[in-house]
Amino acid sequence: MTGRDVRQEQRKPKTVQTALIWIVLLGLVACAEAPVEKRPTIFWPEPPDPPKITFVQNLAEPKDVGVQPSWFKKVIRFIFGEKDPPHLIRPSGIAVDEEGGVYIADSGLQVVHFFNEKRHEYWQYYQLPPPYERLQNPIGVAVDGEKRVYVCDTELNRVFVFSPKGDSVRVIGRDGEMQRISGIAIDRSRERLYVVDTMGHQVIIYNLAGEKKGTLGKRGTGPGELNFPTYAAVDGVGRLYISDSLNFRVQIFGPDGVFLSQVGSLGSTLGQFSRPKGVAVDRANHLYVVDTLYDTVQIFDSSGELLLHFGKSGVEPGFFWLPSGIAVDRQGRIYVSDSYNQRVQVFQLLEGQDLPPDKAS
Repeated sequence: MTGRDVRQEQRKPKTVQTALIWIVLLGLVACAEAPVEKRPTIFWPEPPDPPKITFVQNLAEPKDVGVQPSWFKKVIRFIFGEKDPPHLIRPSGIAVDEEGGVYIADSGLQVVHFFNEKRHEYWQYYQLPPPYERLQNPIGVAVDGEKRVYVCDTELNRVFVFSPKGDSVRVIGRDGEMQRISGIAIDRSRERLYVVDTMGHQVIIYNLAGEKKGTLGKRGTGPGELNFPTYAAVDGVGRLYISDSLNFRVQIFGPDGVFLSQVGSLGSTLGQFSRPKGVAVDRANHLYVVDTLYDTVQIFDSSGELLLHFGKSGVEPGFFWLPSGIAVDRQGRIYVSDSYNQRVQVFQLLEGQDLPPDKAS
């Protein structure tokens, strides 16, 4: 046997060995796949009342909307210990679009997460133009009719606007114009942007091009006055709902900025608040209010009548730990930022079990 023949014979076991290693690795990677999460069946209100809302799922990382790493990434991650996939750290404001997209401001990871379960998509918004570089403390998020994304950064004290693909479009705000911003809402029909200035005890009004058009509110406790407001929402007819947190109420204004009414007061019973934050309005003009300290969501009609509540303190599905933001989509899905449980919980208003119609709509 020649030297060349010997070398060829020596290569065969190595080739077989390499193939066996890859087979074993792929088997291990396949075995390491996370098991399918079994979603509990939870309803509100509790029996004997008919169920109206059910828990659907948690959103915390890309796999929750069916995004899986490629075969190659699985192998690389197994061999080299690639870092874990992105995970919500401190979710706050939430926005939804008409195509199943969910936008979650995360002050812990300093990004806005985008999830779409229908399309199995996930990505992030965070890169900013000079001199800002990247988001620092995103709290509020909103989406306009063109799916441009508006983000309130409370550290940089600006509103940053992104294209649907994540490119920077514009920066809204000037030095001295805002004291410390938080929530944000868009009136699409009037192309109006509402920015909640928490430390300024006001709401600043812009058009969608970023031109300032006025302000609403001043510090105080009377109708139309604000005390550390946090979040905002706009309903289908242009009414503005402001979470007036340290006045322990939600105030409702007309599209012209005129005070209309308020919902809630300081107290420890249902229909009252301890620390209202996230607000949302559904297609029937029901008002959803997150109470951070009570770890619950209360649902009202716009006359202030309590219709339903769900959630309580804890870590299991349907329980909250300092919730903050909330959004409701056109299909009646309710998204709640469960901040210290590092997730957004998704609930569904059950078909055929609609809440009573809003007498004030």
